[in-house]
Amino acid sequence: MKKPSLDNIFRDFYHPNPNINLKSFEDMYIFWPNESIKILAKNLDSKDIKLRRKSVKAIAYFGKDIVDDIVEFYFSKEDEIYRLSCIKVLVLIASNNCLNNYKDKINRVIVTAIKSDSAEIILSVISLLRQLGECSIPYLKELCRDKNILKAKAAMTALIEFKEPSIKQFLLSIHNDSNLDKIIREFASEELYL
Repeated sequence: MKKPSLDNIFRDFYHPNPNINLKSFEDMYIFWPNESIKILAKNLDSKDIKLRRKSVKAIAYFGKDIVDDIVEFYFSKEDEIYRLSCIKVLVLIASNNCLNNYKDKINRVIVTAIKSDSAEIILSVISLLRQLGECSIPYLKELCRDKNILKAKAAMTALIEFKEPSIKQFLLSIHNDSNLDKIIREFASEELYL
């Protein structure tokens, strides 16, 4: 197989056809991984949302191989959109791979992201927790008690997807906790009886 030029690969990357895009992701991964990642990473805070989304998908195509770099990228900038894009890459990778070997690194991202008040970051980090599986239950339980109603409700919705026996009892404790916002307590009650 002849090695395509990086220019040709990125011509295909910018093409409107998603099948041509997918082939470009594959070629990036096989032929020009380091060079491609450098170019794609620059798009993670692009004002062009289509370019940003396409770049997230392309980077996620690299799978587990790219987790260390994404964690590094996340901490390299304070920019909210850039960090959001990094979390979205991790969500896509986690949806197709077991990331148990990367737990410590990913936890560094989670610990900072769950402190955010940005609705998009909150929802994305909760999607990541959902994809990571039962190891995320302690984080989700912690978020269920957050003063931020969006965080608490999104965490509860994610939590009930796990078939862990202790979750119903936990939601009951949220419902009975008079220190928590009434909306959060009522939502816990609704989730209990779904």
